[in-house]
Amino acid sequence: MYPEFLRIGTFVIYWYGVMIAAGVFLSSWIFQKNAYRSGYSPELVSKLVFWIIVWGIAGGRFLHVLVQMPYYYRHPVHILSIRNGGLAVEGAVIAALLFIAVYSKIRRFNLNEILDILALSVPLGQALGRVGCFLNGCCYGRPTGMFTGVSFPPFYSEKVHPTQLYYSISYILLFFFLNAVRKRKMKPGFVFCVYLMGFALIRYIVDMLRGDLHYTFLGLYLTQVIAIFIFITGTLWIFKLLKKG
Repeated sequence: MYPEFLRIGTFVIYWYGVMIAAGVFLSSWIFQKNAYRSGYSPELVSKLVFWIIVWGIAGGRFLHVLVQMPYYYRHPVHILSIRNGGLAVEGAVIAALLFIAVYSKIRRFNLNEILDILALSVPLGQALGRVGCFLNGCCYGRPTGMFTGVSFPPFYSEKVHPTQLYYSISYILLFFFLNAVRKRKMKPGFVFCVYLMGFALIRYIVDMLRGDLHYTFLGLYLTQVIAIFIFITGTLWIFKLLKKG
């Protein structure tokens, strides 16, 4: 556990923020590169990148606070403090999707095509962000005796599942899988649907090993419930695309 990237007196820059910034930069670069190649203007692409980041952070923070409400109920002053952790990826994905859906109506661009470009851009950025979680010591797993177990002293002395790295590796694999799907020249929107399903599946499975979440109902975490809805959305969307052609 190495949460601090740089300390100058009382001023601290955390690894979490550094890796999140690196992930955002990488995803933005990939998105811009693919969007320009598809013929979209620099003006539209730059606005999309800016607002996707803004809405992604807002949605990610909102869901994180909602999931960790018992903590933030006791410490409301920490709700707006995100320097050392606290963004839920599912919230970021949902908020960004809602923004793009509305913005596509305003700017009249192809929603499904842009979503495909976005889907190919996001996984590697997510993988870097999860490395930030690992260095920060958040989003940790349950105690385990497996060889993959790690400890996060001085806070967690016993070995736990490094769920942060499980996420990261899974997102890298998802990136390569999505690129393989893209090469099959499917209908616009198909790659994004596969991303939704893959992302939801990763969250649901890896979250089963988390040790820092709170159960809601049916023995599931809130993030798993959301993952189920995201998976269903991706599945229905694919059926809709296939039905059209």
